[in-house]
Order: sequence, then structure tokens, then C-alpha cells
Amino acid sequence: MEKEVWMRDKYGQNGLARRIENTRARMGRFAQDEDGAVFIFSLQVLIVLMVIGGIAIDFVRQDERRTLIQSSLDRAALAAANLDQTLDPALVAKDYLSASGLDYLNIQPEVEEGAQKEYRRVSMTAQDDMPTIFGDLIGFGVKSFRSNTHAQAEESIGNVEISMVLDVSGSMGQTDSGSYYGVTKIASLRDAATNFTKKMFDNVQPPGAPAGRLSISIVPYNQQVSLGPDLASAYNLSTDHSYNTCADVQLQGFNSVSLPTSGLQRTMYGWSYDFVGQNMYVQKRISDSGENCYEHSYGDIMAFEDNQSDILNKISSLRAGGDTAIDIGARWGFALLDPSAKPAATALVEAGTISSDVADRPLPYPATGLSVDERSMKVMILMTDGQNTRSFSTRMQYRTGNSGLYSTVSSTSFNDDYTTMSKMYWFSQERQDLGEKPYYSFADRNWYAPEEIGDTTTKWVYGRYCTTDYWGRESCSYGWYQEKQFVHRDLNAIDWRTIWSKGWSLQYVIQTFLLPPRQRLDPEESVASIYDEMAISSMFSEKDRNLHDVCKAAKDKEIIVFTVAVDAPQSGKTALADCSSGPSYQYDVDSANLADAFSSIATQISTLRLTN
Repeated sequence: MEKEVWMRDKYGQNGLARRIENTRARMGRFAQDEDGAVFIFSLQVLIVLMVIGGIAIDFVRQDERRTLIQSSLDRAALAAANLDQTLDPALVAKDYLSASGLDYLNIQPEVEEGAQKEYRRVSMTAQDDMPTIFGDLIGFGVKSFRSNTHAQAEESIGNVEISMVLDVSGSMGQTDSGSYYGVTKIASLRDAATNFTKKMFDNVQPPGAPAGRLSISIVPYNQQVSLGPDLASAYNLSTDHSYNTCADVQLQGFNSVSLPTSGLQRTMYGWSYDFVGQNMYVQKRISDSGENCYEHSYGDIMAFEDNQSDILNKISSLRAGGDTAIDIGARWGFALLDPSAKPAATALVEAGTISSDVADRPLPYPATGLSVDERSMKVMILMTDGQNTRSFSTRMQYRTGNSGLYSTVSSTSFNDDYTTMSKMYWFSQERQDLGEKPYYSFADRNWYAPEEIGDTTTKWVYGRYCTTDYWGRESCSYGWYQEKQFVHRDLNAIDWRTIWSKGWSLQYVIQTFLLPPRQRLDPEESVASIYDEMAISSMFSEKDRNLHDVCKAAKDKEIIVFTVAVDAPQSGKTALADCSSGPSYQYDVDSANLADAFSSIATQISTLRLTN
């Protein structure tokens, strides 16, 4: 019986229940067991990272492909836009793309050209769909990446305005070697400027092209710039004299490129040279080349000219002489590129001096939205073989009107001899205001009241006269004797024009006629102090600052500035380098290589603009 019970327990209902319970316990332990869980999670993360890495690879592939397409489009557009190539621009672009393996993009170049081939603009747009490798593996649906690229290249000669500011100072008459024999620098300049002009007309204004695309202004300079009668009239220079056509642009400052076309003060004629400031003996007069404005027709400005023959004739006439004022030359060169000079151009057209084809000169500065015909490239070439030196003039109030000098003879009785000066006086307003005798006599260096001015004369009379001997005894008798009489003389004002008509230097006039009476008023007065009141002067470092300022103003207006230093000293090279638009725009050459420099500039003026 016991054996039967045991067997039922082992194999019967009770044994089955126990086995179920054991299985349940083992399954519970398995569910709670964490061994191997990190491996499963790591496998999941790895799969995600592989997907992300794959997509990143697709992005890198797409960027490399876009860069390749962009650079290929750029090169194709550049080649097609080149005005020197005569093939169909669209075919040229397609050939470049085919060579780069981009035929599949089926790009259709868009070409715009001027009627006279004055400009060419080539535009291309590409849309590329790059199939992805990983983007669609896990059901993202990204089968390709799309990129859009665009390139546009334009080569435009269009309108070009050039100011050639050329040094014609005395040193330009020297040879490169400094010997008597050889080619002078001015001759080398004439050849270089001639070749440059021809090249510019070939490139910008070829036969058959619309007139007026190229205008050139020639601005020769020494210690000043002479405008010539036509341009001086167009700029309405002051009328205090008509002996020259230079202007005191120093009074306008150098922080702007514009100059007014009315009210400019004409440079004083004669010599306002600062002898004292240069530690020199004051001279009555100096050579013609030392005048404030050393003017000859060959040195006059030629403005806004579009006639090649006239320009070449002007260049061939250039001669050397005078000092060096690079700042004043640059001031005029920039002014003739500035739109504010348009009234002057209009006046020259109306006078028949220049063609109506350039009546719109100077054109506006480059601006967005302007067509090729409405804009122009503005270029200045500034050349020197030296450095900034000196410029002089006399202030307006000392040119006309009463000089303060008087004569008892006449208003034109003015000279530096004793006889003439003994009849001359100088008036002091300061002494008159103090109630003191205001007239200084050059005869005895004393001060006189108006009623005391005159002459003491003698005449023979017959009558009784008395004399006193050594011991004081008086004796009288009848006979002929001389009687002194005072005769009052009126004063005649001497005008400044009368003074300057002598052709004497400013400092000689100061030293001879103004310093003596003024030193009686103030012993500290000197030729230098009086000169500073009367003169307009700029020299050396001040001129370098002027040049820096006006060049900066021009570059701010996007005027392109090329500079050429020809056998120049270091200070001249430094000043020109500072003025240029950058290292590639500055040339430091000897006169033998001057033509190469101008030829290189002509090549650079044909600019190319690429926009992406």
C-alpha cells in the first residue's frame, strides 16, 4: 500500500505539479537574469551609428560633387566670357563642362553681349541630383541629394575714364644715366604714354565701336598744374589777374576728390618762393621755372579727350621744367574723374573743345543696377621721378587794392631806388587807432602825421636879412638870400598791382618795403613772420600728407590708382606706394622699363568680374 502511494506521488498528479512549479521557477530566474543585455544594446547603437555615418558619407560626397561642379562652372564661364576669344561662347562653355565630365547635367549657358562686343556676360545654372548610398537603406526615402550651383562671369570694357597724371618737372629732362648723352626720362615717358594710349584705344575704342567709350585726361604737373585757357574758363577761375591758369587747390583741402567749378582762386603770378624757409638769400627774382605757376601750352591739362590723334599730339609735346608737386597733380587727376566735374565737361563741349560724344563725362561712380553704358571704370595713373617738394602762391588780399604804401609823387611811383623811396610812406592803422602819427617815412625812418608830410624847398629872394656870428652878434643887410619853405604834399595810394608789376619776389617786397616799418612797431617781426601772413605754401612732408589724404578719398570712391615711380628716391616711392590701390598696382622701374610698366597697366585695365 505504501509502495502504491509512493508511486502515485512520483508519477502521478503530485509529481506533475512539482515539475510545473520547477519550470516556472527556472523561467522566472531566466527573466531576472541580466547577463548579455549590454551586448544587445551595443548592437542596436552600432546599427544607428552605421546609418548616421553612411548618411554623413553621402553628405561629404554631395559637397565634393557640388564643389567640383561649381569650380567647373566658374572656369567655363570665365573662358566663355573672355572677349579675346572669337568662338561661340556657349560652345566654349559646354566644351569646358564636357572636359570636366559634366555632360550629364545638360547645362545651357546664357550669353549676353553688347552690340559692339563691348561686354560679354555668361551665366550658367546647374541642378544635380546625386543618388545616395545609405539614405534609403532603412526606409528613410532619401534616394538623392540635390544641389543648385550658379556661376556668372562678365568681361566688360564698357566706358573707361583715365587720368594720366605725369611728372614734367626739371629732373625729367635728365637722362637715365645722368650723363649728357642718352635718352631723357621725358622722352621715355612720351614713348610709354604713347604706346599706352594706342593700346587703350585698340582695346576699348577700336574702329567701328560706338564713340565715347574711352576718354583720357592728360594732367602734366610740376610745382603746379596749369589748366590752360579753355579749362580755366570752364572752372571759372578768379579774375584778380589773367597771367596764368593755375589754381590754389591747397585752399580746398585734400580730403575730397571733387573741386568746385566756380570760385577757384587763381594762383598768384610771379614768385612767392620761401627763400628764408629754405635757408637761402632773398632774391629779387628767380628763373621762370621757379614761378608759382610755370605755364606753357605744352604743360596745360587736356581734359575728357576721346580723339586719339589729339591725345598723342599732346603727349609728344610734353617738356620738362620746374619743381614737383605730386599732391596737386593728383588733386586735379582725381577731380577730372569725379562727377562734380560734369559742368566743366559741358562747358568744354559747348566751346567746341571736346566732342559731344563725351558730354556725359565724368560718369557716376559704379553702383548696383547701372548698365554698362551708364557706368565706367575710373582709373588714375600717377607717375613721378622724384618726390614732393614745393608749391607757393600769395593770398588774395595781397594781390589787389591798397597796399598800405603811399607816394607823394604819384600812385605809380614805386621802385627800390633811394630817390623814389624817399618820397614813399607806409601807413600804420595800429598807430592811428592809438592817436599816434601813422605814416612811416622811408627817407628818414620817422613817423609823421598827414599834415607833416611834404617837401622843404628853397628859393632866392631879395630883401633884408640878418645873420649871427660866433659871439652872438647880429648883423643885418639887404641882398639876395635863400629862404626855406614847407610845401604840403598829398599822399597817393600805391596798389598791390603796381607792386607786383615789377616782377619782384614776395619776400623781396617784404624785406625791402614791409619789414622796416613793421619792425619799428614790433622788433620781433621778421621776413618769415610777414611771409606766413601773406603766402600760401606747402612743402615736402605736408605735401606727402596731402597726397595720402586725397588718394584715400579716391580709393574710398573705388577709383583705381596705378602709380609709377621712375628712378625715384625712397620718399617718392613710399608716397606713391601709399597712394596706389595695392601692391599689384604700383610700379618701381627705371626709365628703360617705363614702357613695360605702362603696357602692364593697360593690360590690367581690362578687368574681369566673377560673381557666384
